Amino acid sequence: MKYAIGIDLGGTGIKGGVVNELGEILIKKSVPTSTVNTEVLENIKNIIQELKEDYEIIGVGVGSPGTIDFHEGKVLTIGGNVTDWEGTEIKKYLLKSFPNMAIKIDNDANCAGLCEMWIGAGKGHESALAITLGTGLGGFLYWKGDLVRGARYRASELGHTILYPNGRLCACGQHGCTERYVGGTGLEENYFHFSDKRKTGEEIMASIDYDEFSKKTVDKFIDDLASFLVTCKNFYDPSILIIGGGVINSSDLWWDEVLEKYKEKVNAFDDMPIVKAQYLNSAGIIGAASLILNEYE
Repeated sequence: MKYAIGIDLGGTGIKGGVVNELGEILIKKSVPTSTVNTEVLENIKNIIQELKEDYEIIGVGVGSPGTIDFHEGKVLTIGGNVTDWEGTEIKKYLLKSFPNMAIKIDNDANCAGLCEMWIGAGKGHESALAITLGTGLGGFLYWKGDLVRGARYRASELGHTILYPNGRLCACGQHGCTERYVGGTGLEENYFHFSDKRKTGEEIMASIDYDEFSKKTVDKFIDDLASFLVTCKNFYDPSILIIGGGVINSSDLWWDEVLEKYKEKVNAFDDMPIVKAQYLNSAGIIGAASLILNEYE
């Protein structure tokens, strides 16, 4: 049996686990995410050091926010809330401590998507598009056995497609990006727009039965997400479209309505499956480990 370590660098925590070639996590460890570049790298190294003690590890995969040069293992553009993360050479740093291990770095949404294609909702499909609805919105494109990274590693930045021309300013520098409206932060901003008050995404979802502004916010989320899914379908026409991320935890409040609204908006409804991801909190770890176990290049 082969074993690899998967590291998922999230906005609030760094999660790591030992994964076998069946996609099973055997042991996990997590620490809070620092905002300091050097501390994040040190924490990743320490997690790997601890996890590898009881297993013969063949390599380490790391999923990081931002645009990632997969072959160099380097962060090309900023992602997440780590100071000076842009330009960080994660692979080079880890190879100093683990010179005999294979080290691969990829975008975190790509890793989550690879998990779904390997053992989750996308298993058996030759093409797929996956989106992750978390704090923002991430994307993943898969075609004939491999993911599509793009000429400059920027393919599937679906959160930065334009939903509202000349809309809200995004951290990427564009105006009207989809993730400024769909996703956790967008949900909270929409609520503030309607009510001039602040609520977390969880509070908004929990109060739609008695707070008119929460209801308006979720209705807008449903309409915006459905419009975005139409764009995704017409752009890529995958054999399956998978939706994951933390916002899925509240999907019992909006999932059916999104699918109905999508059917109303799309030009030709042709039974393209739109399904929930099967792996949520563990997808990043499993997908990062699959970079090693399944020898993705």
